[in-house]
Amino acid sequence: MLILALDTSGKMASCALLQDGVVLDLLQQDSQMDHSRLMLPLCEQLLQKHGLTFADVDVYAAVVGPGSFTGVRIGTAAVKGFAWAQDKPCAGVSSLQAMACDCTEDGVLCCSLKARPGESFYAFFQREEGFLIRLTKDKVGKDEEMEAAAATFGATVFLRDCQNASGAAKAAWMQAKSGTLQNCHEILPAYLRLSQAERLRKERMEQQ
Repeated sequence: MLILALDTSGKMASCALLQDGVVLDLLQQDSQMDHSRLMLPLCEQLLQKHGLTFADVDVYAAVVGPGSFTGVRIGTAAVKGFAWAQDKPCAGVSSLQAMACDCTEDGVLCCSLKARPGESFYAFFQREEGFLIRLTKDKVGKDEEMEAAAATFGATVFLRDCQNASGAAKAAWMQAKSGTLQNCHEILPAYLRLSQAERLRKERMEQQ
C-alpha cells in the first residue's frame, strides 16, 4: 500500500511517501505560509523522484488540525481533490498524533503546538515498544493547564511544533490497518477554537 501524506498545518509545508508501513521519502519546505502555491509542485516532485504518479497512490492523507486555519484547509482540500479524482480512500490525521507517530522514544508523550501567546494545542500519548496509544483527545488551553496535565500523566517526552508529513503518513498507515479510512467527502478540517475573524465577530456582537 502506497500512501501520500501532506502536512500544511504549520509554517513548513511537507509531503511524504510511505510504502507498507515504511517511509520512503519526505520533502519539506518553508513556504512562508504560501502552501497553496507550493503544495502541488512539492507532491509532483516527490512522486516523480520515485518514478510514480498520482494514479499509483493507494491512500491520500492530510493533517486536518489543529494548526493554522488556512493551512489545514489547503491540505485537506488538496487531498480531497486528489482522492476524488483517483477514487481513492483518505485519512484525516491529527497534527498532534502525527507528532507522536514520528517519535521513537518510549514513555508518556506530551505533544503540543503553539496556538497563540500563552496557549497551546496539546494531547497525550503512551508509546511502548513501538505501539502508540492515545491517552487524551486533542485539546486547547492555557500553557499552565497543559503543564499541570503533563504532571498528572507523568509525561516523560515533550514534543512541540515538530509535526510533519512523515508522522502523518505513519498515522494514516495505522488507520488503513484498522479499517478506519474515509472517503473524500468525509475528511474535514478539525478546529479546536474559533478563528480570529469569528472571535472578533463574537466580541462585536457581545458589545452590541
